[in-house]
Amino acid sequence: MQSENANRRIAKNTIYLYMRTIVVMFVSLYTSRLVLQVLGETDLGIYNVVGGIVTLLAFLQTAQSQATSRYITYELGENASAERLGYVFSACMTIHVLIALLFLLIAETFGLWAVHHWIVVPAERMQAALWVYQFAILTFCIHMLRVPYDAAIIAHENMSVYAYMSIIEVGLQLLMVVALKYILADHLILYAGALALIAFILFVLYAIYVRVKYNQYRFSWVWDGKLSVKILSFSGWTMLGSTANTMTQQGVTLLFNNFVGLVANTALGFANQVNTALVRFVGSFTTAFNPQIIKLYAQRDYRSLHLLMFRASKFSFALAFVMALPLILNMDFVLHLWLGQVPQYTVAFCQLIVLCTVIDATTGVYNTAVTATGQIRNYQIGISISFMLDLLCAFALLSLHMHPAIVFGSRILTRGLLNMGIGLYYCRKQLSFPVRRYALRVLLPIGCTVVLAVLCALPISYYCQAWSRLLLGIAESVVVVGICTFVLLMDVSERKRILILVKNRLCKQKS
Repeated sequence: MQSENANRRIAKNTIYLYMRTIVVMFVSLYTSRLVLQVLGETDLGIYNVVGGIVTLLAFLQTAQSQATSRYITYELGENASAERLGYVFSACMTIHVLIALLFLLIAETFGLWAVHHWIVVPAERMQAALWVYQFAILTFCIHMLRVPYDAAIIAHENMSVYAYMSIIEVGLQLLMVVALKYILADHLILYAGALALIAFILFVLYAIYVRVKYNQYRFSWVWDGKLSVKILSFSGWTMLGSTANTMTQQGVTLLFNNFVGLVANTALGFANQVNTALVRFVGSFTTAFNPQIIKLYAQRDYRSLHLLMFRASKFSFALAFVMALPLILNMDFVLHLWLGQVPQYTVAFCQLIVLCTVIDATTGVYNTAVTATGQIRNYQIGISISFMLDLLCAFALLSLHMHPAIVFGSRILTRGLLNMGIGLYYCRKQLSFPVRRYALRVLLPIGCTVVLAVLCALPISYYCQAWSRLLLGIAESVVVVGICTFVLLMDVSERKRILILVKNRLCKQKS
């Protein structure tokens, strides 16, 4: 009964997050088009590369976010008292305040030096770039302080509120960009400042909701030597992987800036936005099951944990691939619909980064499972090495004057397939995860699904054009991937559950 309730909760939360993702994706994509029109390619390239310097330092936020989420969710899994939950929350918030101050120090010293010496910006736009950088720092600090409130909401699996907040955020961003068109001022500076203001508004809304809904989460200055050191140790190792990940992504941005130019940065920015939209769709499911994975580990229910990991990996792949396939095959047409004028390199960048996202969606559950154990040192070292290999390959390829799109070939091998092997190794070592059974019941059916779906899509891609190719490609992807998911990916019990659900729905309609 407890397992059934958990499955229903995951399904309900997935629906909320899907609704959120659909709205967020379309509003974000439309907003991106307006941003390109308002700022232009050069200013947008400046924003992407200057904001990238802050992102390069933002590994602090990523690492601490995972640590906070893990410890609050773990306490809930152990049925901790309200006093204990409030104590852990305050300890996490204290650490976040200190990290925000540390980030401010780093950003205003090393980061500011990097803006002056690493970034290729037209001299007449340097002053605007510096304003953008300062607003980006402020935005990051606000996001850092918001993380514990996000973690509390997600740990309690209250995804409806998380969905509404996200919709409010993108709605404010759209209104901001529309307003910029009618303001006679430096649009680049105003854009960065407005993003900082929106971040502050969302922080206030999150803080008010958590204080009202969950009375135990009231911040007080807490420094528990033992607990704080455990959290910092955990986030420290997470920071290693996050640092390597961020350095790879932003390092590639800087390499493009120096070897290719701002046009490549603009193309990479749009590729990352397409990637973000797809990741949000997959994240609708992964965010829903992540708390359950941590709670099952806290309860030492390994059988249910392994079963959930199987399902999460299969369905995350299906959700990503059903959207990725028509996108990859129709990327040129989709980008023209979205942007109108498509910057150079954008099509190839988007196609390859979407392929990387499908692999990441399949393997993302490994990270959550290993994170749940708290024993992450060796795992983080392993994935950090794979990330840095990606950056080294990118530098070597660009130094040899290879086409920028080829850089993503190394990303698929290192950040994708190599990371998959590393994740499976540590899942088996720390969670007794049945890798062989997983390969036969998950990875092999996934491979078959990819082959069948691509073979069915090729005639449509070859004989059809424009809207007919896009619409038929979407229909083909939904039908073929849906059938393959039901026949190949689902096990017997899952298929029976789906059939019973459909039968009950039909009976209700008849009655």
